[in-house]
Amino acid sequence: MLGMLGCFFPGPAAAQEAKPSALAVYLPDYRVKAGMEPALYGTTDLILFSATPREDGSVDFSRITPELLAFGEKARAGGALRVSVCVGGWGRGKVFASAVSSEASRSRFVEDLAAFCARHQLGGVDIDWEFPKGDEEHAHFVAFLAELGSRLHADGRLLTVALGYTRPLPAECWAHVDRVHLMSYQPWSEQPYEPWLRESVMRFLEAGLSPEKLLLGVGFYAKEKAGERRAISWWKLAGPDAEPLPESEHGYWPVGVQACDLRIDLVKEFGLGGVMVWDYGHDSTAPETSLLRALSEGLSGPEKAR
Repeated sequence: MLGMLGCFFPGPAAAQEAKPSALAVYLPDYRVKAGMEPALYGTTDLILFSATPREDGSVDFSRITPELLAFGEKARAGGALRVSVCVGGWGRGKVFASAVSSEASRSRFVEDLAAFCARHQLGGVDIDWEFPKGDEEHAHFVAFLAELGSRLHADGRLLTVALGYTRPLPAECWAHVDRVHLMSYQPWSEQPYEPWLRESVMRFLEAGLSPEKLLLGVGFYAKEKAGERRAISWWKLAGPDAEPLPESEHGYWPVGVQACDLRIDLVKEFGLGGVMVWDYGHDSTAPETSLLRALSEGLSGPEKAR
């Protein structure tokens, strides 16, 4: 079905030798309980969510709890998986503008992140500023990403950045960023879903981002198209005790395997880097209904999803 939409947008880049797809999964601090065991089904990147910046550029890591770090350590011990720390997120990045506004605050920001990664042997940093406004904030963000990317790369670590589907960064940023986690969960207005998803991808590719750096985001929940926009976790909709979607006059955006398959199709068509998931705690705990397992199998084959 996705292939039929190709007439609306430029086609994918010339085919290259296929690379393994990344599967990056966010794990919020409020999802983790002591002793919880990972079930990550071929996940390549686990992102601990999240630390918060302070106005002077220092970082508050209090939400990266011992339980969260312990889960990451268990996950890493179970296979070839990178564990990163996220900074910011919805409601947790309100002082980003101040934190990156001067050379001194940017340098402190970078040093705090580099030191935390070294202390906990983390593989990278994910920056989630929702959202810079105006030319000045964008310029400061570019300067910050350049400095942070240089430092992390010197230490053998990755820099990723979570971005809204309408907000590509200036082209000069892409050289400093290893991956973009595109927050393409659902539109904010009622419109045809598949063309919207394809257009989200094209907006970033046309802004100069290399396809292999783009991870296409999917939410493991159902959300109303309008009205209250209720979000309902996939685990509530799957399994033997599954609940049906509540009645809604607005309807819901695609959910579950359908939403995952749409992303897998675009990853393969455009040679994208993979898929990003928000979030681990929305998934079903049963292997037979796990969306994470379905994504991993769709991207890399059943043998990689164990």
